[in-house]
Amino acid sequence: AAKRNSEMADAQVKDTARAIAVAAIRYFMVKYSRGKVIVFDMDEALSFEGESGPYLQYAVVRANNIFGKLKERDGLTEVDMIPESGDFPEGEDGLWALVLEAARLDEIVEQVVRSLEFSSLAKYAFGLAQLFNAFYHRSPILNEEDADRKRWRAAGVAYFRSQLTRALDLMGIAVPARM
Repeated sequence: AAKRNSEMADAQVKDTARAIAVAAIRYFMVKYSRGKVIVFDMDEALSFEGESGPYLQYAVVRANNIFGKLKERDGLTEVDMIPESGDFPEGEDGLWALVLEAARLDEIVEQVVRSLEFSSLAKYAFGLAQLFNAFYHRSPILNEEDADRKRWRAAGVAYFRSQLTRALDLMGIAVPARM
């Protein structure tokens, strides 16, 4: 965190590093099914790529950054980004897929409670983060010129962010402000 954000105070760097370390360990421990023998691999657990707690945290931080830049560049808040029309724009299959997958969180949590298989929540969260990252790379929000399309995309990202944050919270993983 200190290398990427040199202006961060030492206390903030330590808090961020702690949040990332906790996420790495907790996610690594819950991503395997109950019957598996786990061989802890620190490099794998701390990776910002692949199936790891920091990867999931970074997806939420990336979504947060979108809203920070919308505020900074355009003076728009998250409330301003609520779509004005009720018509979902055509050609937004990636957005629709992201919203539908994010909407499955309650169903996944019920499945986890019934089965006591916490790895299902971890796998769901990882898949949701992957879907968001693919959407993020294919569908610009900040540089989208069509205001209605921009609003729909931002609203979808807000929903994704809320749902992934809830999933991480259920795993005891906090999301730092920056990474």
